[in-house]
Amino acid sequence: MKQLSEIVHNSSKDERDILLEYQNIDVSKLETLNVLGIPIDNVTTDEAIAKLFRVLEKKEGMHHVLFLDPIKLMRMRPKKALHRIAEKAGTILVEGAGIGWMTKGRLKERVTPIAVMMDLIRLAELKEFTAFIFGAKDEIVERIYFNLTRHFPKVRIVGRHAGHLDRQREMRVKEAIRKTGPDIIFLAMDFPEQEIWIENNTGYFGKAVVIGVGGALDMLSGADKKAPEWFKERGLIWLWRIIARPYRIRRMWETFYFILLGIRERFRKH
Repeated sequence: MKQLSEIVHNSSKDERDILLEYQNIDVSKLETLNVLGIPIDNVTTDEAIAKLFRVLEKKEGMHHVLFLDPIKLMRMRPKKALHRIAEKAGTILVEGAGIGWMTKGRLKERVTPIAVMMDLIRLAELKEFTAFIFGAKDEIVERIYFNLTRHFPKVRIVGRHAGHLDRQREMRVKEAIRKTGPDIIFLAMDFPEQEIWIENNTGYFGKAVVIGVGGALDMLSGADKKAPEWFKERGLIWLWRIIARPYRIRRMWETFYFILLGIRERFRKH
């Protein structure tokens, strides 16, 4: 997995080209794909950013960007307790490989939290959108903040806080978000705590685009060394976590059931 400096140096487009590409995408024609009862945005990374660009410009209300991998998909299906979160999400993107296999190639591409985060940071610098970073460990947050402000000196990061807070510090973070009124919030927690925290605190977010980026901050900073590169590059970190922690029986069962449902979906006529 490439770190932040590598990702930044690989971007060679000038400002005008970036904005024109997003503005030329007709977001009214973007399609959704129903996967196990969840309407997934069937988009490329550029189309996802174009959609969020319009949301940021309109500022009509809080917009939750939800990333799905097979485990999250299994936990958010209809009749599951967490399905309510998928129903409320404004954008649902596929980050984990496996869902594409289930759709028999109909999914345009896998859209990763890192790609969305970096493209939105670039867009925020050009359009003067503000950002707030919350989650991960203190040293990770500070490293990300230092690198982002070094590579994108005009970006306005109006707040940054580590996760794992006690109740008092958590209230201070919520108030900081409410008072600064950021346009974009990057939230890095584990699943499903991350999604539940977003659901429970919508009143503090104003009209922000709230993105649950999970372990993206760890990977961008180079701190996540657990998953081998082969798994990272193929969107199989979720599978590596199950292999590395076989005592998580529930996730092993969900993975097995996902494969069975995937086989059923692949043979079903659409």
